[in-house]
Amino acid sequence: MAPRRSEKKSVKRGRRKNLTILFYGVLFSALLFSLNLVHPSLTDFLHYQFYDFLLSANKGEPSSVPVIVDIDEKSLQQHGQWPWPRYRIAILLDKLRDHGALSIGLDMLFAEEDRASIHTIKKEFLRDFGVDLGFRGIPQNLMDNDRILAEALSRGPVLLGYQFLFEEDSDRESCLLHPLHVNRLGHGREGEDSPQFIRARSVSCNLKMFSQAAAGSGFFNISPDKDGILRRVPLFIEHKGKMFPSLALITLMKAWGVNDVVLKTDRNGGNSLYLNQTTIPLSSKGTLPIRFRGRGRTFDYVSAADILSNRIPDGKIRGKIVFIGTSASGLKELKSTPFDPVFPGVEVHATVVDNIIKRDFISRPKWAAAVESLGVIVFGFISALILAGTGAGWSSLLLGIAGATVWQASAWIFRNEGIFISPVVILLVLVSNFSILTFFRFWREEQRVKERTREIAMVQEATIESMSSLTETRDPDTGEHIKRTQNYIRLLAEYLKDHPEFGAFLDDETIDLLWKSAPLHDIGKVGVADRILLKPGKLTDQEFEEMKQHTVYGRDTILAAERKLGKISFLRVAREIAYTHHERWDGSGYPEGLRGEEIPVPGRLMALVDTYDAITSKRIYKSQLPHEKAVEIIIEARGTQFDPAVVDAFVEVKNDFRQIALTYADA
Repeated sequence: MAPRRSEKKSVKRGRRKNLTILFYGVLFSALLFSLNLVHPSLTDFLHYQFYDFLLSANKGEPSSVPVIVDIDEKSLQQHGQWPWPRYRIAILLDKLRDHGALSIGLDMLFAEEDRASIHTIKKEFLRDFGVDLGFRGIPQNLMDNDRILAEALSRGPVLLGYQFLFEEDSDRESCLLHPLHVNRLGHGREGEDSPQFIRARSVSCNLKMFSQAAAGSGFFNISPDKDGILRRVPLFIEHKGKMFPSLALITLMKAWGVNDVVLKTDRNGGNSLYLNQTTIPLSSKGTLPIRFRGRGRTFDYVSAADILSNRIPDGKIRGKIVFIGTSASGLKELKSTPFDPVFPGVEVHATVVDNIIKRDFISRPKWAAAVESLGVIVFGFISALILAGTGAGWSSLLLGIAGATVWQASAWIFRNEGIFISPVVILLVLVSNFSILTFFRFWREEQRVKERTREIAMVQEATIESMSSLTETRDPDTGEHIKRTQNYIRLLAEYLKDHPEFGAFLDDETIDLLWKSAPLHDIGKVGVADRILLKPGKLTDQEFEEMKQHTVYGRDTILAAERKLGKISFLRVAREIAYTHHERWDGSGYPEGLRGEEIPVPGRLMALVDTYDAITSKRIYKSQLPHEKAVEIIIEARGTQFDPAVVDAFVEVKNDFRQIALTYADA
């Protein structure tokens, strides 16, 4: 019956442990789930890293439609420093139009009058120096560079760029922008504090004459994520109740001949944009995640100098969407992307156009967050079940398989559907549950081991006390003798543990075992006859030979216990003490006549301790001697009866020996 009852208790204990682990696993999963809802920014860095990894593995091939006309170092060397006179920009635009560009986006701003115009130079010299430069003979249409540029813009198809501002509310009255013609479907949401889309407060724009002449305009605002990396751009921004397109979007619309778009929204913001039967999925605030094709200069770059000098093939520009920007040192606007820390800003517009043309989008549907949250709950519960029901090896394997499955599923959806569902929080749940619950399990096991160690220590002490009590029943002088020898041997061992010859053996655990085992040094006396053990006079030679057998009896008694309990170190130390504490350093001791270092360390220590106590204590066969006499006798026996190093240690602590003798003196 008892074994069955014990088995039932063990089963119940195991069930309780598993239920506890399961409870904590679900609790930790719920905690991470809540943190992800309340503070999603805590995991933003990991989300970004995984997104960048997927992006690098699924770049795709770029479209050949976008072309970048680069005002590069060669252009500046041949045509002078930037900014160029605007008539040169007009010439560049006319040449691009003649080469058959579908549309031209200008990634630059013309906010002030051109100071290189002849009429401006003439006016300023007259104002500053009182000199009328005249410039007679110059045709009137060449006097004003801004008018030359405006006329070039009016011949189309050129789109201007401008920049929205978000800090100050003031706006220039002269700004003329081109709003996006939007047909809305779905729900709208009013409220200044929570707009559906990015809302600008003011704008830095082009001169009005340019805006009137151009075919349209779009903003070139680009805003990186929190870590400073550009991953998405807005396709439109709200300003004064109207929607305005990005430079990339309006340039593409002009090339396709599209005048309006359809914007499908829900109560939480933009969902998708319909452009010429192309559905563009939008993330929050009407932004488009960009599928970068690689490092900078992915698309065709044509030097503006080559165009101005007519050094490009006839078909290089025909049918292309052109963006004009600059890569010259000190002029180019650089952005940090997942692939390139110095990505040209003008190439961002080309990449957006490329993504829309190829319909190669990355989307982050609103249900993606719900899927991630559901995954946290499901995999949190699964991981808790695994950890509660399996060992460390199987738990590691199964959770590793679960993590790899989640990772591969997310990568597959990104690669085939272009949908980004982050596995980061799910993987964090798996890792956290494994780490925390494994720690919890090991902590519980450690507590059980400590409890078991305490139980073993108590068994050791009970075993030693039980065995030593046998000696006390036979020898009336043993009681206080045991306490004194325990303290003597601990004192001696503590001093010797720093000695080079003893340090490797006398660690704290061994010293504790010496203290516990010392009472068993004379356990073999239970096998000696009373007529010898209690004889008041001197023993005969035959009686002494029989008395010497107590070392053998002690060894055999402890060996019998060791066979029952196994090779337990505390009994090994006790056996060495019982068997060898009458051996002498010069080899004249008993029972085996061991010499020098052949004698185990416990026996060498006990030999001195037992002798000191025998000298300073009263026995039925002798009177006690004073402490000083005992010290003298022991020093004289240095190198003959006792280990010299042990005697030297005794001399250093002899006063402490005296104090112990007084504290535990026989009644």
